[in-house]
Amino acid sequence: MILATRIPEAVIEQIRGAVNITDIVGQYVQLKKSGRNLFGLCPFHEERTPSFSVTEDKQIFHCFSCGRGGNVFKFIMEIDQLSFPEAVVRVAKLAHLDIDLSGYQLTSTPKSTVSPEQKAMLQLYQAAAALYHHILLNTKLGEAALAYTQKRQLSSRILDAFKIGYAPDENNLLLRFFKEKKIAFDILRRSGLFIENADGTLRDRFVNRVMFPIKDAHGQVIAFSGRALTVSDGQPKYLNSPETELFNKRQVLFNFDVAKNEMRKAKQAILFEGFMDVIAAYRAGVKCGVASMGTSLTNEQLYLLQRSTDHLIVCYDGDQPGMKATDRVIGLLREDNRFQLNVVTLPKQLDPDEYVDQYGAEKFQQILKNGLETPVGFRLRYLKQGRNLANEQEKLAYIDAALHELVQVSSAVERDVYLKQLSQSLEVTYTALTTQLQDYLVDAAVAKRQNNRQQTQVSAEKPQVHQQQPKLNRVERAEQGLLSLYFKEPDIRLALQERDDFQFVHQSYQQLYQLAKTYFERHDQFVIAQFVDQVTDDQLQHLAIEIDLLSFDENTIDAQFQDYLRTMAQAGLETQLRQAQATLQEASRIGDNDRLLDTLQTIVQIKKQLQPTNDSSVG
Repeated sequence: MILATRIPEAVIEQIRGAVNITDIVGQYVQLKKSGRNLFGLCPFHEERTPSFSVTEDKQIFHCFSCGRGGNVFKFIMEIDQLSFPEAVVRVAKLAHLDIDLSGYQLTSTPKSTVSPEQKAMLQLYQAAAALYHHILLNTKLGEAALAYTQKRQLSSRILDAFKIGYAPDENNLLLRFFKEKKIAFDILRRSGLFIENADGTLRDRFVNRVMFPIKDAHGQVIAFSGRALTVSDGQPKYLNSPETELFNKRQVLFNFDVAKNEMRKAKQAILFEGFMDVIAAYRAGVKCGVASMGTSLTNEQLYLLQRSTDHLIVCYDGDQPGMKATDRVIGLLREDNRFQLNVVTLPKQLDPDEYVDQYGAEKFQQILKNGLETPVGFRLRYLKQGRNLANEQEKLAYIDAALHELVQVSSAVERDVYLKQLSQSLEVTYTALTTQLQDYLVDAAVAKRQNNRQQTQVSAEKPQVHQQQPKLNRVERAEQGLLSLYFKEPDIRLALQERDDFQFVHQSYQQLYQLAKTYFERHDQFVIAQFVDQVTDDQLQHLAIEIDLLSFDENTIDAQFQDYLRTMAQAGLETQLRQAQATLQEASRIGDNDRLLDTLQTIVQIKKQLQPTNDSSVG
């Protein structure tokens, strides 16, 4: 038996040196160049303005808002909730490095925000998905469901890609499966996989349904949507898992775990109405498609999309409900500048699944590429639905609605394009439409000014609350400056190490100093991406990165060094002075004259040391 060993530091360095952090982070975050660095929306907290930075020359990431930072391994540990050795393996895999890591110990405990109960439920869902998939493909129970999937053009490749399965009507098969594994009753009850009867017993929630696993952004199954194999009265066509500790439908997009990387490649995301539409697009070669969970698009889902792309295409069904749903998305994003928004409406009121079946993959790809419509173009067409334009009254009502739509278009050129289209299609002179639109624009401008005045008045009446980041005091600034010099300047390292009794004032800086001293015993140069692997505490890691990002004047290094030491020495004396003054008060209170005199002498000596001196050295 061969015992697994820890991954050697040389192998870790080989992987880190062969990987560009931008390539790895770019698979999770949409990055854009700004100055020397790349910026994107932080994947660790919700934000509208990008504060997440990747510094390519240092091979580190840092969020200026939440403070998280580290090297490529730390990023993967945080984003995928992995241990350090597991992150090393994942990075090597993501970078397609041909390095055999199979013989190394990979089971150190990761820092995880997932509770033991949630972990148990995740395991339930993985096992249930595997069971349902096996039943569909390999059992007599699944034959009818398999025939249905084949009728829907779902090949074995698609069934495997989406892990589609079947839940049979077979005497609580899933419940019996887990009872044999002795899963705790409370975990089963909370999982959402079962329905609790009036007498407290459980039964399978999904029966006689084709099962579509719903996964989180990391590809873990957290819920199901079951499509009834035979639709009967009183039973919904699709049945979704209830919300649980794992599953919140507002925060999940079907297929996002696969589509997020495809979105970055295609520089766009395509939003479909349902699971089968996403799957139809996938089999047609369009892999950047997602669907919301049977609800209106939420801000949480938009944030998921925004991290991967800023171009969103809405391709809902071409029927009236689909058009109405598309209009809701446009309304939601009308004042939102996060996305370039386009609409694709399929002809003959077809949904994507039907369109791919009738016209094939190539035509579907073409219409997604060439059939893009602007939100305003869609709205003008949508407002026309159901109107008899041969009737003068309805024609005038449509013109009024269309011109009010154009009031919201900021570009004069874009307005002009639509006005010419309306003039030609409605047989109304361009001049008349322009004159009417100008009246509406004036009205809108007046209404906007009034609204702004009201908002200003309300804001003035509200108490202003300013949230400020905690500021560093002069001592902490000196400690950070000194560590920055110590990291990067060999002469400063030598000068500081010659001071045997030197201590930083605050413990966090002293800990970093000790770690850095150990680091320099084996390395001649400071590489922050390498150093942070030796810092196990998250807060110290973030602090080290913030310090490394500090800049300093290379022409005045010695003067800065002396100034930092003087500030820290003074801080130590000030602490001693406060302690002596407290002792003096106590000695005076109890009448201890000897202690009183000794303390007075100490205070005089400290104050002399605190007096400014022309000597620039610190003894």
